[in-house]
Amino acid sequence: MFDHHMFGSGYVTDGIHVYYRGERINSMTTMSFEDLGFGYGRDPFQMCFAGHIINGAHPNSFQVLDDGYAKDIFHVYYQGDKMPGLMASTFVSLGNGYAKDSLNIYYYGRKAESINPIVFYTSLH
Repeated sequence: MFDHHMFGSGYVTDGIHVYYRGERINSMTTMSFEDLGFGYGRDPFQMCFAGHIINGAHPNSFQVLDDGYAKDIFHVYYQGDKMPGLMASTFVSLGNGYAKDSLNIYYYGRKAESINPIVFYTSLH
């Protein structure tokens, strides 16, 4: 019998396997699977986004942010893809596709090259 409470997110379990939009996700633990929203899911051992395993992600520290962003203790992700070189400890989502760490501003997962961080931060306050 399928677990119907996950149907809105794309994830569903049958008590044995976890599926995303009808495709089985191999190696996910069904009994402890958790839908985190926005396409992200986890079990105690691994993370997934849109049904694909996120290699190297740390489930215990994983946090889903806004606009497709997420982070764990070591890395930042955009729609399940690792964003190399970002500082996870200072990374925050600002809404409307924007995010920042202590060095840069990002727009929908890409570094915003033409935005002056000082002017941008001033305009937020």
